[in-house]
Amino acid sequence: MSSSPETSPSNEREEVLQRFQMRRIIWPVLIGVLVLIYTIYRISKEEVSISDLMAHTTAGNVAIWMLAGFGCMVMRDLGYILRLYLLCDGKLTFRAAIEVTLLWEFVSALSPSVVGGSPVAIWMLMKEKISVGRGTAIIFITIFLDEIFYLLMLPTVLLSVGSEVVFRPVIEGSGAIGTGFYTSFWIAYVVIFLYTVFLAFAIFIRPQGTNKVFKKLFKTRLLKRWEERGYKMADDLEMASKEFRHKGIVYWLKAGAATIMSWTGRYLVLNCVLSAFTNLSLYEHTVAFARQAIMFVLMLVSPTPGSAGIAETAFEVLFSEFTPVGLALALAIVWRFITYYPYVFIGIPLLPRWVSRVFK
Repeated sequence: MSSSPETSPSNEREEVLQRFQMRRIIWPVLIGVLVLIYTIYRISKEEVSISDLMAHTTAGNVAIWMLAGFGCMVMRDLGYILRLYLLCDGKLTFRAAIEVTLLWEFVSALSPSVVGGSPVAIWMLMKEKISVGRGTAIIFITIFLDEIFYLLMLPTVLLSVGSEVVFRPVIEGSGAIGTGFYTSFWIAYVVIFLYTVFLAFAIFIRPQGTNKVFKKLFKTRLLKRWEERGYKMADDLEMASKEFRHKGIVYWLKAGAATIMSWTGRYLVLNCVLSAFTNLSLYEHTVAFARQAIMFVLMLVSPTPGSAGIAETAFEVLFSEFTPVGLALALAIVWRFITYYPYVFIGIPLLPRWVSRVFK
């Protein structure tokens, strides 16, 4: 998405629109639709009907909890928007923060989870007149805050309900595969921990050292062609890191609160979907909340756009015990219609409007 000095704004605008033409967007969307069709086919093979789904609830209960689920998604996005607005220190308007956040989610929905939307988010911040280095620092800090939440949330919920309860569906239902996943999960947790330590070192402890490492990397043959831009990014990142290092405790408490708000809203959507069709105790809600930590790792390494297929399968494995027999996949689709598909439908019309504004 980067542009060279020779690229005019109008040419870059056309390049962006070309990259996001419908014929390019259609493939990841098609994968999601095919997964949806296959999931519906599997549900039909189980001979599950709408009446079966509604047999355990009422229309009023479904309406209330579905509204609560959408409310939790609004809470999630509002947390992200407020955090981005705060980290940009007023250099980003609230409207721009909303658009960048929604387009960030849009790109993430169209990209494999292992790729994500962070590089595009940095580019979008640059087009919003945020320097590359500062934008990079902001995205690194959002990742850092997200990882801190995850690293602290997981042991908290494991202590609340017990590790064996949280991992039981994976280990008991899959035998040796489940045991291997259990081991892999904790390896991934350690990797996330080490990555978080690296981010803390790069942003808060030794930004000068990070600057030197970046410059050495951009001297290598592989990155030599971007050396000038890499040097500028390294210098901007060091300046931005120094600025963030001197933020007061209130600033970080606000950023932390926005992070907790967004992730709590994200996780509670699934609890709302379960509550719409089942009657769970507080303990069962806590277990369901905790098992989403496992789902997070599964979706994080997914090679499919927006974790299509992986998310639905993980839902079926992890939450079947909380759903009426044969209805787990049906509820997985309901959950995905709240958490995944809206970003695709919002992003398609929003992208050209945003491009027109920033390239005006």
